[in-house]
Amino acid sequence: MRTMRRIRGFQRLGALLCLLALLSLVAPLLAFGIDAAGTTMTIDQTTGGLETRFTFSTATSGSETVLGVDFLFPPGTDTSKVTADAVTLVGLQRSNVTVKAQANGTSVKVLFNPSVEPSSTLRVVVHDVITPYAGGKQAVTGTYATQTGTHKLPVMAFTQAAPTTSQIIGFWLSRQAFVKIWNSVPILNAFFNPQLIAISIPILFFGWLLSIGLIAVAYPVAIPIGLATAFLKMSKLAPVRWIASAYINVIRGTPLFLQIYIAFFGLPLVGIRMPDFPLGVTVLAINSGAYLAEIFRAGIQSINKGQFEAAQSLGMTYAQAMAFVIIPQTVRRVLPTMTSEFILLFKDTALLSAVGIFELMMNAKNSAANSGNVTAYTVAAVYYLMITIPLINWVGKLEHRLALSEGASGSPTAKTKKHGALEGMARIATPATADAGKPDDTDGR
Repeated sequence: MRTMRRIRGFQRLGALLCLLALLSLVAPLLAFGIDAAGTTMTIDQTTGGLETRFTFSTATSGSETVLGVDFLFPPGTDTSKVTADAVTLVGLQRSNVTVKAQANGTSVKVLFNPSVEPSSTLRVVVHDVITPYAGGKQAVTGTYATQTGTHKLPVMAFTQAAPTTSQIIGFWLSRQAFVKIWNSVPILNAFFNPQLIAISIPILFFGWLLSIGLIAVAYPVAIPIGLATAFLKMSKLAPVRWIASAYINVIRGTPLFLQIYIAFFGLPLVGIRMPDFPLGVTVLAINSGAYLAEIFRAGIQSINKGQFEAAQSLGMTYAQAMAFVIIPQTVRRVLPTMTSEFILLFKDTALLSAVGIFELMMNAKNSAANSGNVTAYTVAAVYYLMITIPLINWVGKLEHRLALSEGASGSPTAKTKKHGALEGMARIATPATADAGKPDDTDGR
C-alpha cells in the first residue's frame, strides 16, 4: 500500500513538472504579444534581384504592446530604398499605424508610433527590398520589442528563382543614371527600353529559331509543289489546267491568315488532327506553292521557243529538253523572284502566332504583355531584319548581274528590277522578259 502511494506521488510530481515546463514555454507568448504560430509572410516577386514587397501578418496577444519589429533579410539583400507601412485590425475596425523604417545592411527596423495594442491583427509591409540573385529557399528572421524586452520572431521562409544572365544585365541597367534619363523620354522608353532589350533578346531567340525552322522546311516543300502546278497549268488537257488554275486562284485569292484558321480549326472538326509544327509547315508550303507556280510558269514561258526547238533537233525528248535546257535557264531567271517569295513567306510565319505556335511573333507578344511595354516588338523586328536585309541586298545584286549578262543597258534596268523585288514582285509573278504572257494580278495574301 505504501509503495502504491509512493508511485502515485511520483506520477503527480512528474505531471506537475511537465505542466510547469509547458507554461514556461507558453508564458512568454502570452505575455509579450506575438503569436508565433500565426505569423505568415508573402512576397510579390518569384525571381531574385527584383524590388520585392514583403508582407508580414501576425496576431498580438497577452498584455504587452509591441513597440517595433526588426527584420533580418538574407545576405546579399539590398535595403537601401526600403519603405514600410503597417495596419492593425481589431474586430472590423482597420487602423493605419505610423511607422519609421530604419535600414542597416540587411536589417530593417520598423518602429510603431503609437505601439501596437494586444489582441489585434498586425500587418507590416516592407517595400522595395532587392533580394539576392541566388535562387532557392531563403529565410527572414528577426526580433520584436515590447516594454519588457526583445524577443525572437519565428523563422519565415520563402523561395525565389535565380535570374538569368540577361535578367541580371537588365536589373543592372535599370539602376543606371543614363538609362533613367533615356527612359524619361516616353517614345524611347516605349520602343527602346534598354533593360527590356537585354531581357527580350534571349527570350525571342528561341522563337526566331522556330520561325527559321518553319521556313526551312516549308519552302523546299513548296518548290516542287509550285513546279508541278506550273506544268499542270501549261498542260494541253483542259481539265488538268482547270484544276491547277483553281488551286492557284483560290490560294492567291484568299488571305494566308484565313487559310491558317481553316487548317487549325476546321480540319479537327472533320477528324483530321496534326501536330502544330507539321500543320504550320503544310499551310505555308501550300500557300507558297501557288505563288511559285506562277513564278515558274512565267519563267518557262519567257524562254524563247527556239531553245526548245533546238533541243528537239538534237534528238532530245520533251522531258530531256525541259530538264537540261529550259528548266536551268528558267531557274536562273526566276531565282531573284523566288528569293523575294522566300522573304515574304518568312515574314508570314508571324501569322502562326494567332494559333498558338510559339514562333518569334508569339514570344514577342507574350514578352510585351508581361512587361507592359512594346520594346519586345522592336527586338522582334531586328530578328526579322537579320534574315531579310541580307537577302534583299543579295537579290538586288543578283538581278543587276542577270541584267548585265543578258545585255541590259545597266543601272536604270537594274534599279527597276531591284525596286520590284523590294515591293514584292514574287506575289505578282512578273515574267523575266517581255515574251511572257500577262500574269494574273490577283493577290490575296
